Amino acid sequence: MYDAWFVGYTPKYVTGVWVGLDKEGSLGAGETGSRAATPIWLGYMKKMMQEKPVRVFSIPEGVEFATIDKETGLLAIPESKETIYECFKEGTAPKKYSPRPDLINDQSDFFKQNM
Repeated sequence: MYDAWFVGYTPKYVTGVWVGLDKEGSLGAGETGSRAATPIWLGYMKKMMQEKPVRVFSIPEGVEFATIDKETGLLAIPESKETIYECFKEGTAPKKYSPRPDLINDQSDFFKQNM
């Protein structure tokens, strides 16, 4: 990799970091934006934001949130092993819930029970 980038933002500021060489050459094996540029960005932002008030991102109109089952991509149920809280354009979130693990969906599965 010849150069590495990271761009991050807060509700009020956007900052980009570039790491590279003046002449063409490798930064080293495995050097990526997250590995080479992010620590610089983080150090800068911590110092820059030190005395600034905490601001929360405002949620745009037309955005809704739902808890999603990571395995199925459907709405999470209490039995969901891993979930993510995800945002969707209004009306595009899944409508169906993940199937319950003990629910028999296929008639042939009914006959395989307790074998």
